Amino acid sequence: METRRHPGIWPALLRIARWADAPAVLVGRAVSWLMLPLIAVIIFDALSRKFLRKLPFVIENDLHDYLNSPVFQDAEWHLHTIIFLGALGYAYSRNAHVRLDIFRPRLGARGRMLVELAGGILLLAPFLAIFSYYGWEFFLSAWVSDENSGPSNGIDNRWIIKFFLFLGPVLLFLSGLSMALRLCVRLFGPEELAAAADVDRIADSGFSAFN
Repeated sequence: METRRHPGIWPALLRIARWADAPAVLVGRAVSWLMLPLIAVIIFDALSRKFLRKLPFVIENDLHDYLNSPVFQDAEWHLHTIIFLGALGYAYSRNAHVRLDIFRPRLGARGRMLVELAGGILLLAPFLAIFSYYGWEFFLSAWVSDENSGPSNGIDNRWIIKFFLFLGPVLLFLSGLSMALRLCVRLFGPEELAAAADVDRIADSGFSAFN
């Protein structure tokens, strides 16, 4: 009955869901390419520490400091943090995140969707609001003070890495909003839009985004 009175609301919710999801997908796909330089930096740093810095040529020319530079260690956790935070929203939108739920698998398809919707509204959204608030404070403090690596001589401009403490939760929030809207369409909207909501994988306890 509600669908007949408001025939345009459900397609509109799906359009908003697609718009909300788009930034997380874009950033997630972009940061995934950083896995390649991260692997390269880790391999080079490990080889330098274990083998290259001990070579006579390196010792004679005083090059061991370059092969044991704090920049490499900083680059490793900087890249890892950017990948992790940048991919949070993308992972959630594709249902590729880790689930540790002992009660949800016992429910039916509709029950699982309701749990997902309630969890997103009551738990995920408030948590991300607080996380984003303090993430912005960390970023702003680093930006204003021009925070650097200090005596370690690592990577400066710490505001870059701290910006992702704000960006990551915001992207995850947008993905959560998109998921909530699509779940509403699937649970309460017209049957003909069920496939367009694209949330059936939420109800499939055996679904894996990696298959």
